[in-house]
Amino acid sequence: MASVLVVDDEPGSRGFCVEVLRGLGFDAREAESATRALAILADSEPDVVLTDVHMPGQSGIELLKHLKRAHPRIDVLVMTGFGTIPQAVEAVKAGAYDYLTKPIKREDLKRSLESIVHKRQLAAENQLLRRRLKAEKGFEGLVGASAKMQRVYELILKVAEKRHPVLVLGESGTGKELVARAIHRHSPWREKPFVAVDCGALTPTLIESELFGHAKGAFTGATQSRAGLLSEAHGGTVFLDEIGELPVELQSKLLRALQEREIRPLGSNEAVRLEARIVAATNVDLEAAVRAGRFRSDLYYRLNVVTLKVPPLREHREDIPLLVDHFLARYGSEEGVTGFSPEAIDRLNNYNWPGNVRELENCVQRALALGSGPVLGLQDLPPSLLRPAEPPEPPAAARLDELERQAIQQALEASGGDRTRAAKILGIGKTTIYRKIKQYGLDRVPAPPSGR
Repeated sequence: MASVLVVDDEPGSRGFCVEVLRGLGFDAREAESATRALAILADSEPDVVLTDVHMPGQSGIELLKHLKRAHPRIDVLVMTGFGTIPQAVEAVKAGAYDYLTKPIKREDLKRSLESIVHKRQLAAENQLLRRRLKAEKGFEGLVGASAKMQRVYELILKVAEKRHPVLVLGESGTGKELVARAIHRHSPWREKPFVAVDCGALTPTLIESELFGHAKGAFTGATQSRAGLLSEAHGGTVFLDEIGELPVELQSKLLRALQEREIRPLGSNEAVRLEARIVAATNVDLEAAVRAGRFRSDLYYRLNVVTLKVPPLREHREDIPLLVDHFLARYGSEEGVTGFSPEAIDRLNNYNWPGNVRELENCVQRALALGSGPVLGLQDLPPSLLRPAEPPEPPAAARLDELERQAIQQALEASGGDRTRAAKILGIGKTTIYRKIKQYGLDRVPAPPSGR
């Protein structure tokens, strides 16, 4: 169901349009002025804005031009009187999809909205086709054709269209920054800057100045004013990597900036408008950090509007051959290497990859640097891959069962196989010990000789 925002200072005209739109099945909202419309747009973005041309304060043409700059995915229909057709033509030249003359007729409004919906459906279908072609073996630097990676690609394309904050979760080495860059490149603001901020690498004494900027004289050595990293995005995307490492005292300032959409540089009384979209990433459990008091719950919920989880490599092992080919093509073009031996590939497929894709990339680079011959073998792999794999740690229930079996066996041995005495040693009933003996296959422990 498409959503439409009706902007008109005339209550009768506005109410009529809203009633017709809802009757046609559209989700319709209303605003009595361009100012009110912009306030609504700050919280949610409709598919279509239907605006009058003549309104007190900011006109419909001015609203249209703002929408084309700040919300390019919104289609705009303008309403105008019979005597102002030249202004309607001007609106179309400025980017309006179409114009309607007042008094608005139900069929005209229906026809225009259905045309927009049809156009958007065709665009979505064409885009989906392009996405599928791109996603066959990889997507925007991310490599993988597994179902889990395809799901990541789909979510990237879905969240890219809106300015909602995105929280990217995943272990180290899974490609969280690649995900953030892909979101930016497929957003309507792809021409704007992408600013990456490693919250864990910033100097603690300068982190506030780095993020928010500072005024001249704000601290010793501040000889001139400087814009912070949050301001440098200028309407693009700010990627806050390792957000869990941000000091608690700065989390409240970041929260305030996100809530008020304003940045206040250090030592300055003047606020700067925050226009950027925020994508944050972490490899730590933020919910646990919230419970431990290391991360503000209100900031967590502000950042966690949309969550995108990048799977560890061990959960999509079927992509390992694709990744190996990708890294061989990237780093081995001048080495004359044709690939890895079947034994080496088997070892790569069965390794647990705690360092994820980054570790695999390093493994391929190392093999290319140290290997000889067109085929790389087991001897060219890092020692960590050649060690026998450690058996996985059994679950707690399995460990408890083993301890119980050992206790019963020791009690039987101490009692010479006398099940009654063994039960007394353990403090359990005879029925229980007979059942446990059978459960653990301890029937072979000899019973005491008769007459004992």
